[in-house]
Amino acid sequence: MRMKLFQLLIWISVLAGCGGGENSTVTTISGGGLQGQNEGPVVGQVVLPKLNSVAVTVDGGPDGGFSLAQANILYTTVVVCEPGTERCQSIDHIQVDTGSVGLRVLASKVKQLNLPSVVLANDGANGTASVAHECYPFVIGGLWGPNKVADVGLGAQIASAIPIQLIQDDVNALPKVPQDCSDAVNGEVLSTASALGSNGILGIGSVKLDCGQMCLAGDYSNSYVQYYGCPASVTSASDCRPAAVPSNFQVFNPVAALPQHNNGVVLVLPQVTGLGASKVNGELIFGINSSTNNQLPASATRIHLGVDWQHNFPSYLNVTTTYKGKLFTNSYLDTGTNALFFPDMDIGNCVNSSWFCPSSALHLSAILSDGDNPQANRVNVDFDIGNADASFSTSNTAFPYLGGTYVASASSAPSFSWGLPFFYGRRTYLSIWQQVGAEDGPWYSF
Repeated sequence: MRMKLFQLLIWISVLAGCGGGENSTVTTISGGGLQGQNEGPVVGQVVLPKLNSVAVTVDGGPDGGFSLAQANILYTTVVVCEPGTERCQSIDHIQVDTGSVGLRVLASKVKQLNLPSVVLANDGANGTASVAHECYPFVIGGLWGPNKVADVGLGAQIASAIPIQLIQDDVNALPKVPQDCSDAVNGEVLSTASALGSNGILGIGSVKLDCGQMCLAGDYSNSYVQYYGCPASVTSASDCRPAAVPSNFQVFNPVAALPQHNNGVVLVLPQVTGLGASKVNGELIFGINSSTNNQLPASATRIHLGVDWQHNFPSYLNVTTTYKGKLFTNSYLDTGTNALFFPDMDIGNCVNSSWFCPSSALHLSAILSDGDNPQANRVNVDFDIGNADASFSTSNTAFPYLGGTYVASASSAPSFSWGLPFFYGRRTYLSIWQQVGAEDGPWYSF
């Protein structure tokens, strides 16, 4: 889930452990799915977990999820534990998102656990100890809820005592959503499995922290408020105040916190063709060049994300896409986006929809290259765009040719969003910036 259209943050790379919120545009179908009887195959073998990997799946989503079938949402299972104990809860259907940072789970899924709160000794606004709460916007909505400390199990490894966010899904829970947060997400606060299409989000993007310098300073003057300090006995959202949050209290990338294999991820998904598949099985491998199963070939091209936030902000933590002669310097690869979204007036849309509906599948190509230097590390990418109505007439959940028109907001430039269909049939590497063994990062390779 990428925050690109809301990304007003500035992260300073020289700050130890700093990071950013990445860019997510989780978009869900507004019709289609479960309309037809045509069901595609199950693609890919079920993966047995290894020391440094977990199984991932594209399927119909969690119980109590959408009444319509999901479209291109990648899931895994995560274990959440009280720090330093064996009191744990296994949570299935957590969305795997390379475009955000941090674990965020529905509070009801861990209600039997006693997870300690992230307590701000002096948040700089209230002047007293308070409990950290977070507003985390995405393009189509956002999340609200308290920050907790938990051990996070990914396969056979544990990220010990890291801050996570609980998604407040009890309508009676306090504090309610602050007005600034509601405004930042256009009133679309996602607080149920049905709204999310998942039981939570596992953000494993290219940086360590979900905010960084802005939240470290608590200066939200040019953006929405991301972190709040709320009194333990809070009764109203008005009791919560914008808060500065030290780097060790900000929501952390769970992969970067693993004891081993923590410098990036490798996502391996099988090829999917035609109208799609009813289910896809794949593997998420932790670490790059740290084990026999995550070696990057010496001949592989690394496409670097932009890091020059001072002089080339649109490319910051992004790459460049060249499509039909036009450069999109704020492009990104994102498993949290469920289609390929880009502007192309020559491709017809479905009736009353921004989904693409060409009469027959289109075979297209683009070039991916570095964010700060579009002429460096250029790699040609072929892709197909099919008829979304035809895909949605099936009961499938994995659609390889799904695409739609990228609609820029008033505050953002057009972009090329390489969502989950990009990852089908590929072995994709994503490094985590400033991690040992991830030199010359952050970058993608495939």
